[in-house]
Amino acid sequence: MSTDGHGGGVARPGFRTLTAGLLLAAAAWGLYSLDSQIQVFGFGASGPDARSFPRLALWLLATVVALRLVLSLRSEDFPLGTPVRLGRVLTVTASSAAALWAMPQVGFFFGAAGAGIVVALMLGERRPLLLVLPLIVAAAVTFGGRHGLSIPLP
Repeated sequence: MSTDGHGGGVARPGFRTLTAGLLLAAAAWGLYSLDSQIQVFGFGASGPDARSFPRLALWLLATVVALRLVLSLRSEDFPLGTPVRLGRVLTVTASSAAALWAMPQVGFFFGAAGAGIVVALMLGERRPLLLVLPLIVAAAVTFGGRHGLSIPLP
């Protein structure tokens, strides 16, 4: 008997496959866009630069996720569940991607706070006080990043 219940020999994809696929796609996009995202003004030196560690981390992430994906192809995966559950996962993923995409235009605070509120709503939070928490966290990170660490956040 197969793991998909239909007589075939291939396991049906589920949450593990979806998560690994999204991580692999994100790592590949990160590697592709790394040169345009981090500008380095070199003076002829060929040593490590500001892109070296992110490139190493992204290659390591891509390698581990690809290996995990290949090794898990024959094992049974957790089912995706109901369309409502999958919709929540995709909404959180899409809101995070949209926040990252919009941050150069709207700023870090609004992007992070917006994504945080969407995640809280998708996790079932309905209390107004806890819906304000992403605003407080985004404000603290923005203030600490700009003034405490001198990070040029968008």
